[in-house]
Amino acid sequence: MAEKRATEGPAAPGLAVLHAEMARQNRDAAAAFDAVRPDAARIAARIRALGRVTLLGMGASHWANRMALFAYRKAGILAAAEVVSEAMRQPPAPGGVILLTSQSGGSGEIRAWFSRFPDNEDQYGLTLNRDGFLARTAFSLVAPVERERAFAATRSIMVTLALHAAILDALGGGDLAAEIAALRALWQADAPPPAPRAEAIAALASCRAIVLSARMPAHAALEAATLTFMELARTPALALETGQLLHGPMETLSPGTALVLARPAGEDAAVLTRIAQAAVGLGLKPVLFDLSGGAPVAGAVTVRLPPRQGLAAQATLLPAAQRLVIATAAERVGEGFGTPLRSSKVTDGESP
Repeated sequence: MAEKRATEGPAAPGLAVLHAEMARQNRDAAAAFDAVRPDAARIAARIRALGRVTLLGMGASHWANRMALFAYRKAGILAAAEVVSEAMRQPPAPGGVILLTSQSGGSGEIRAWFSRFPDNEDQYGLTLNRDGFLARTAFSLVAPVERERAFAATRSIMVTLALHAAILDALGGGDLAAEIAALRALWQADAPPPAPRAEAIAALASCRAIVLSARMPAHAALEAATLTFMELARTPALALETGQLLHGPMETLSPGTALVLARPAGEDAAVLTRIAQAAVGLGLKPVLFDLSGGAPVAGAVTVRLPPRQGLAAQATLLPAAQRLVIATAAERVGEGFGTPLRSSKVTDGESP
């Protein structure tokens, strides 16, 4: 019933836009991957030659970069992901490639970066906007898709992951070929994510804050969903890699908070199971996205997902988590859902 009110009440127009964005994210990701492969090969060759890359972005673009980070390392590249505003104050050491990611290609930090560092030949862009500042200023991979309409990022994150995947495909190395093949198969199948369970929405709908956690690289998808939730629900949320959650922030868990976990396949599944069990013992009803194929946790809301790994696991988890946080945010906000009160789609930030 909670989800029905969210879809049929005053929030419906904003919800419809978000659902429309998500409905096309797989198809757009597949199209972007195929379209940019020739240009991606040029960037990949330079990354391979220098052996180091720094991924720079703001907001959802940063979290998309984080989703790709481990795959660059699998390819044998020394890779880091930082926010542009931080990197401007302590730039990466020279001698590596800079990849600047911006859906709009026009955020203030991107403009400020080029005003401070205009002469670096080894900096490239990833964007959805061919006419934006980034694509006009640097050699860029431009996804041949419409720019995102909704305030909160959903489709643009998956499409940005596809731009990274095209570079990674050209880089090769390790078991990346199989990972990219699984990712493309997922996009081509274009199966919708599971609808959020009413129990899961109820677990998040009245809490004062949400904690989300998984092991990397799956955790990066939850980081992206955390931003979407905060933008839409106007409620604090904290994404902590599982090790970081265990080093102190477990103290924040109580019946007044909500907990969202992603249990991966492999040896890391056990610790997520233990955290879910501990949360149940504290009076919470944790939501557990399960990519492990393991047994459900008694007292938790288990959302079963196909047992995938790497990039394909991220591309499976992200839409499922998005559906949950969007439905929950719509339930919490009601009228005015999807319309920002204090922010904008493209932020001026530190624009010169």
